[in-house]
Amino acid sequence: MYRQLIEQAEKYLRSLHQQDDIAGQLKRRLADLMARGEANADAACRALRLSRRTLQRRLKAEKTSFQKILREVRAELAVNYLKDARLKSLEIAMLLGYSNLSSFTTAFKSWYDMPPAQYRQKILAAS
Repeated sequence: MYRQLIEQAEKYLRSLHQQDDIAGQLKRRLADLMARGEANADAACRALRLSRRTLQRRLKAEKTSFQKILREVRAELAVNYLKDARLKSLEIAMLLGYSNLSSFTTAFKSWYDMPPAQYRQKILAAS
C-alpha cells in the first residue's frame, strides 16, 4: 500500500514538473514532505534551501502564500487518495497531515462542497 501511495504522489509530482516558479517548486516539495509527515513551512524552507522570509517574499511576488499552496496540494492528493478504496478516510487525513478526521472532513468540504465519504461514493460509482 505504501508503494501505491508513493506512486500517486509521484504522479502528482510529475504533473507539476512543468512549473519552474517557486510555487511549483514548493508544491513538488510539499507532496514529497507530506509522504514523510513533514509538511510544514520550516521543512519546506530547508528542502528549498531558502529562509522563511525569502520564501514568503517570493510567494508574495507570485501572488500566493505557503498556506494556499499547502491547501492546493492537500486538495489534489486527497482526491487521488480517495480513488483508492483500500484507504480509510482517517488514513488519508493522516497522510495529508491532519491530526484528526474532523479537521480533514471540514477542509475537504471547503474544497469540494461535500464530505470525503460522499465524494468517494461519487467517484467509485462513476468508475
